[in-house]
Amino acid sequence: MSTFQQHSLWSVGAGEALSMSIGPGTRELSVTAGKLWLTLHGELDEPAEDYWLEAGQSLTLPSGSRVVMEAWPQASFQLLVPPCGEAQRARRSAATPFWRRFQLSASSSSLAAPSAA
Repeated sequence: MSTFQQHSLWSVGAGEALSMSIGPGTRELSVTAGKLWLTLHGELDEPAEDYWLEAGQSLTLPSGSRVVMEAWPQASFQLLVPPCGEAQRARRSAATPFWRRFQLSASSSSLAAPSAA
């Protein structure tokens, strides 16, 4: 079972191309019908990659990536979003509150009262 949640169903018709920026966060593109030609944009040190996906196949797309898709001859797909897991919620609740980062402690502050000597 996939750990991703359904998002929405997209369709690409014959002769159409679709360009998308992915994010924030990782997405999984899952083809539900037809065949999809997908190009994942590259960088200066990493060339672009082409993928052919058929119904039932999927591809994980990293956050911040850019893709161009074309159907052969038509296709539909879902862009799946990972759910916010318990571990992620726990990390957020355990994080130091913003205001506490600026709280001065008497032991490390130059504003602390001088000790009686």
